[in-house]
Amino acid sequence: MKKPNFQAWLQQKVSDDSEVILAGKLEYLRLYLTDAMREIRNKAGLTQTQLAKKLGVQQAAVSKLESALKEHELESVLHYLHALGADLLVAVKQGDELYQASDNEGSLLVDVPDVVAQKALAANMSVREYVRVAIEKFSREDDRLRTALVKLLKSDDSVAVKVRARLGSRTIQEVAVELEKCLSLSEEEDRIFAVKNILAANVVSRESNRGTSDEFDEIELLDLAEELLDKLTELLS
Repeated sequence: MKKPNFQAWLQQKVSDDSEVILAGKLEYLRLYLTDAMREIRNKAGLTQTQLAKKLGVQQAAVSKLESALKEHELESVLHYLHALGADLLVAVKQGDELYQASDNEGSLLVDVPDVVAQKALAANMSVREYVRVAIEKFSREDDRLRTALVKLLKSDDSVAVKVRARLGSRTIQEVAVELEKCLSLSEEEDRIFAVKNILAANVVSRESNRGTSDEFDEIELLDLAEELLDKLTELLS
């Protein structure tokens, strides 16, 4: 949805008076809200008169709702949007905290860092478009990594053979997903212990002359975890 840059206008400092600042915020909300409402109605192919008929009101009532110069009752706005199959997403921001008030788990409002907005501007894209493209790219990279992990774990590599011996009831695909999460950890020690925990999920205790079975398995698992991480590092390089 291409929007006029009302925000740049409103960000200009015009007063230190809290009442003036609040009035500017209200104006900003009305401008964007009514612009979105009109665009949604137009995309639905409805005139104000046709939408008024669906709502059971006069055309003048719809015109008033779409006017940025009028006050709007929340219930009337929700009724308007519901008739067009749309939802109003609401969030409250205080400092770095963002609280989503609207009950819609399928659509989340997130606080995007300024650096993302700057990158979107440089790419001549809206922030929403930029984030979606970034997520798609990230997902494609995840798919390629997972495919490579599965290929490694299915191979005749000696490390892969040892790992498969510890899968238990888990599939190679499931373990590949768990290993992806380990690779996202920043510290090498954290990655090693995370991989070790994955490998330990189906360990069966056994007696050993080299101390207790638990002690032996701990050393054996850590060694295997390091070997596997070396293989994964080669895979990513």
